[in-house]
Amino acid sequence: MSDDEDQRPLDALNAQGLAKGRIEALTDGIMAVAMTILVLDLKFDGTEKITGDDHLIRHLVEIERTFTVYLVSFVVLGMYWIAHHTQFHFVRRVDRGVLWINLAFMLLVTVVPFTTSIMIDYEDLRIPVILYGANQLLLSAMLLANINYIGRRPALCEPALTPQVVGFIHRRLLLFSAVPALSMIVALFNTRAALYLYFLMAVVHFFPRSLDARMRDAAERTRR
Repeated sequence: MSDDEDQRPLDALNAQGLAKGRIEALTDGIMAVAMTILVLDLKFDGTEKITGDDHLIRHLVEIERTFTVYLVSFVVLGMYWIAHHTQFHFVRRVDRGVLWINLAFMLLVTVVPFTTSIMIDYEDLRIPVILYGANQLLLSAMLLANINYIGRRPALCEPALTPQVVGFIHRRLLLFSAVPALSMIVALFNTRAALYLYFLMAVVHFFPRSLDARMRDAAERTRR
């Protein structure tokens, strides 16, 4: 059998696409692990003995920033999971391109606990905030690459993924990316303010009615 004949079954399989279940399961697992690892940075200084309730409260206040960084990272990862889950609502099958884009996305997800830890350990430095923001920008870039790739391949996506829906997701991710970009700039002047800016990302994700409406409209058009 020639090399061309050996390659034909693989070419046919790639043309037909692969089931999306395994990439979704892998993404869910990696997201769960990354979000769980974040909590390991919530700890007291073990060298000082807690002697009373007031002493404990003072320690809790002292780690306020640590808890804030943890909360921001947990919520941000949750938002990226929601965005990824929404995109895969429109995916029928996947090919090697989708697999590699999503593997790159998951690689960046596993980096979030590391950049979070640096933000906690070096709270007064600018570089940790910039690295953290760059991590978020790259995650958004992978989601943009994913939706653009799927949107250009009708064989891989559901009919409900219209150009209008792709355009709306694209604009929403660009708006989402504006927050870490702004945080990186603000970090040059105030690292604490740069951290709290990340709560603005919730505005995009906690008011999803526009996207939901477009999804319903697209679904109704495909049923007609």
